[in-house]
Amino acid sequence: MFEWTERWSVGVDTIDAQHRELFAAINSLLREEGKSTSRDLAKVLDYLEKYVSDHFGLEEIYMRRLSYPAFPSHKGEHVAFINDFYDLRDEYDNNGATPELADKMGRYMGDWLVNHIGKVDKALGAFLRDKGMK
Repeated sequence: MFEWTERWSVGVDTIDAQHRELFAAINSLLREEGKSTSRDLAKVLDYLEKYVSDHFGLEEIYMRRLSYPAFPSHKGEHVAFINDFYDLRDEYDNNGATPELADKMGRYMGDWLVNHIGKVDKALGAFLRDKGMK
């Protein structure tokens, strides 16, 4: 399980709220390991598809508007995640919901999230706070 704690806070309310939601979605996959139905997995996939568009879009707007120096590399991480997400989505579309896919997806997304937030988003949060965002 990937538990949200203040350790993961980047100090920008909108970003932190979205991250908390993502932790919850990933944990729902992991809690349902071995019990996931096609509908459960489809629901999480649909949520994640919307999430990556909304959340990454918001971060990228902030980065562009405020001329964040690490924007190209940060956006590159988003692009890599989106590509990996769609590989998993294709696996679901081709093979349906399986406990293995739910576990694979939950663990990949969780590992990526804690590494991305812990390094890349923390740096962005510090930059945004320096620019007066809360």
